[in-house]
Amino acid sequence: MQMVTFYSKFETSKGKTLPIDARLMLSIDSNITPNLRQGRIIVVDEDETVSSMVRAHFHADGFQVDSCTDVVELFSTDLTVYNLMIIDTSIDGHNGLNIVEQVKQHRDTASMGVITSSVNMSPSTIINALNAGADDYLLKPFSLRELMARVRSVLRRRPAQSGSRYVS
Repeated sequence: MQMVTFYSKFETSKGKTLPIDARLMLSIDSNITPNLRQGRIIVVDEDETVSSMVRAHFHADGFQVDSCTDVVELFSTDLTVYNLMIIDTSIDGHNGLNIVEQVKQHRDTASMGVITSSVNMSPSTIINALNAGADDYLLKPFSLRELMARVRSVLRRRPAQSGSRYVS
């Protein structure tokens, strides 16, 4: 189990505050099953701490969340089952925006929502992310509540993918 030491509390999207131990248990408890009505998300970030925090927060709110820490793992994953991708603009030495462009150009994943995140969100980075096909962007470090709001906003604007489990 990976310990996260820089947060002492975890706030769910429903406004409840849980101690860190409860949040970590949410992320590893196999008895908790998301209802999948919210959607399926893939998080692409080298930082496993970010991925596990997003997974725990969204899982508790009914999303199914998977994660990849490198490009090889990402492209060996069936991306057609996801409603949304949250991707760092710099992943495994690659430009995340090139990955976004590839995802958006592929017929089977073009309708997937994409939110990019970065520690460097200069105006040119934001413009490049949006031009690559991202639906939204988020500056790191980010609030999980803000990320949840942005995810819900992107999912509201996306048509349900065929074969996807997202129900609007």
